[in-house]
Parts: sequence; C-alpha cells; structure tokens
Amino acid sequence: MNLSNVKSFLKRDMKNFKWWSAVGVVAVGLTLSGCGGSSSNSSASVRLANASLTHPSLDLWVTNAVTSATAVALNTVSSYVSAPSGAATLQVNDHGSSTGLTISTPTLAGGGHYTLLAYESGATGGSVVKMYPLPEDWTIPAQAGTTQVRILDFAPEAGNLDVYVAASPVAAGGTPAGFVGSFNASVAQAIVLSEGVGTYYVTVTASNNLADVRMLNMPVAVTSQQVATVSLTPASGGSLLDGSLLIQQGAFTTFRNTATRVRLASAVSGTASNVVASVTTGGVTSTLDFGVAPQFGSYYVVPANSSLNVTVNSVAIPAPAGLATGADMTLLVFGGPTTAAASLITDDNRPPTNPALVKMRLINGITGNTNNVVKLVANGVALATGVSPGAASAYGSAGINQYGNVNLSLSSSLDANLIPPTALTAFTLNPNTTYTVFAVGDYSTGSKSGLTLIVQ
Repeated sequence: MNLSNVKSFLKRDMKNFKWWSAVGVVAVGLTLSGCGGSSSNSSASVRLANASLTHPSLDLWVTNAVTSATAVALNTVSSYVSAPSGAATLQVNDHGSSTGLTISTPTLAGGGHYTLLAYESGATGGSVVKMYPLPEDWTIPAQAGTTQVRILDFAPEAGNLDVYVAASPVAAGGTPAGFVGSFNASVAQAIVLSEGVGTYYVTVTASNNLADVRMLNMPVAVTSQQVATVSLTPASGGSLLDGSLLIQQGAFTTFRNTATRVRLASAVSGTASNVVASVTTGGVTSTLDFGVAPQFGSYYVVPANSSLNVTVNSVAIPAPAGLATGADMTLLVFGGPTTAAASLITDDNRPPTNPALVKMRLINGITGNTNNVVKLVANGVALATGVSPGAASAYGSAGINQYGNVNLSLSSSLDANLIPPTALTAFTLNPNTTYTVFAVGDYSTGSKSGLTLIVQ
C-alpha cells in the first residue's frame, strides 16, 4: 500500500454507483415505534449482541436480576429470550458478575423483536458499556430482488461523518464513490437505503475530508427482501470506527477496524534537525510525515500491521513497534540530533466528561537534561506532574477562564519557572475538546533555549 495514496484516497466514477438510491435520513431515538409486524402480545423477544471492545463474555438480565442470556461471546449474538412489554428493565453484566455494566429501561412492544447492541463509548469521558435496542420488525421490502439497509451512528466522539456505499471494495489511494449521507455528532440519525441485493462496501470519512478515513470497506451482504442494520461504534481510540451488521431476526457479524491513526511529534533539538517518519506495509515504504523540529503533525490513517521508520537528518534511528488497531497514537521523536530516540504514545481524543471543560495532557519533549521532570499548571491548577522526558502525562480537565482562555505555565525539578505565566500568551481553546500540550526546546546548561508549548 502506498501511504501517499492513502492521504488522497480512491477516485471512482460516480456512474458506477447510480443504481443505489437513498431513501433518506431519519431521526433515531429510544422511542422504538415505526416498525411493522408487532402485536399486542404481553411479551417481547430480545437478544444480546456483544460488540464491546474489552468485555469477552456478557450476561443479560431481564427484570428482577434474572439471567436470561449467558456468556455471550465477543462478536456474537445470543438466542432470543422473553422480556415483558412496556418499560422492561434490562441489565448487562460481565459473565458471572452481578455488577451492572449498563442498565436500560426501553419501552418494548408486545410481540416485537429486538437486538440489544452492547458497545463501548467514551463520549462522556472514559470508555463505558452502553446498550441500544435495535428494532427487528421493520416492514420487509415488498418487491422481490430489493432490500433495505439502515446505517446508524453510535460514535458521537468521532465527530461529524460522511458515509459512502459502493458495489466493490475501495482501493487505497483516492476518493470513495457513492456518497449516501452525513451524520451530525450532536443529532442521532439513521441513513436508510433501498435497492438491489448483493454485497456492498461501506466507507466512512470525517465530514468533508476524504483523506480522514474512519472506516474502510465494511462488507454488507444482503439478499432479497431483507432488512439489514449497520451500526457504527467507536474503536479503541474514539476516532476510528468499528461496524456491525444485523440481519433482521437473523445473523449478526462485526467488522473490526484494522487501521491506526498516527501523527508525528518532533522535538529533536539543534539547528535544522529534519525528522522524517515513514511506514512500511507489505514491503512498500511510504512517507508518513516530515518537517523541521519542533513540529506537531496531523493524523494519518495507516494499517496497524505497518512498521514505522524514522530518520533524523537522513540518519535512521530505531523506530518503535506496537501500532494498535483502532487507536490514535503519537510517534514522538526527541533528544539531540545525534542521540535522538522515538517512542509511541497512545492518545485518547474522546471529549471530556464535563462539556464545559477542556481535556488536556502533557508530552515532555524538552531535550538537554534527562532530569528535567516537568509540571504543567493550567489557570493556576496543576494539571500534570512528574512527567519525564519522552513521556506523556495522564489526561486531566481544565476550565476556561473569564476571558475565554487557558493560561499555561511549566515548571520542573530543575527550574521553578521553565515557562512562567508572565511569559505566555494565553491559549484560546474550545470547551468540550481534547488537547495535547507539547513542551519542546533545549534545556542544556540551563539556557532555556527556545522552550515553548505547542497546543493541538
């Protein structure tokens, strides 16, 4: 794969896609009405689909702590079990545990069928298990040879998205064909499509950014007079997407993202220290990013089975391994021009728990002294402490002051005012957003040469 092509994605003639028609974009909510086929029976049929990230086996309790579906393995769906119609209390636990990972009380229609999609999301802070009851009594297409596909977005942390559907897989290196609709992260919606049978491929990108691929080539195989539901759920980093396919009252399959979003953060000191990062996939090496330090680059999507390569002033240095599927990661290159090292840092770009705050962490890229363990203060409150060179802090939350700014200062065990508040221009940051503060510069012989903070 040529990663220079990945950045521009695949170009395809739209005429190849004219047979697919979009029915529309409709609102989605926990009001489970609008389905056909329900009756006035006193009970509903429910089953649990385990699309989580970190829970290998789940149990479903239906009212009064009764275990109804047991040991539902990751990427599988249970058999149907009975649940009372009306407001039914549903609880999902790790297998064998009595502690509820998530509890919901949806209104179920008598005689209705539902698949309870268990997934993990970090839209409100750390990754938590959530559950959504997918109705399975939508009216079957009346015409033979036709099918209906519903695409739902359960990943608000991924932001606004564009969705494409094509009849053949999209190759790396251009624009996807078959735009079918967009998702607004703040409004729950479904994209509903109706057309012929076959296998189609779903690609999702960031809104108006074809280079920022969040999910590539999820296969959707449908036969005549079926209703299929595609659910988009967050991968481990929150920005990339996993997918699942539910055939109404039929099979359930998952599609796990095999890519990583990675960016270059260069903190190599010295005049004109040029850092180049590349990736090798299937024997083909392509440039990922490059520039003169200090630099904080943009994210690029690469296959997680790629290997990284780094050069500093055209000299190769050992590159870290460990690109994780579905993750956002920072490739940090730091140190002196002849002693540079590289490390991989896992990012968490999910929004803060409190939407009025910013979520922030510190990467210490300051060179010149390995004892320069630093502390970051935001608006007078310690946000990160004890951060060693080449390392990152945990994420913390910071408020926006009365001027709409966040004032940052940096100190260390060597210097109480590496970057004092009086020397900084306040950063204007957006609430409900995640940032990394990148401390860079040379602290050799205590000169504080070029010490600065980059916020991105």
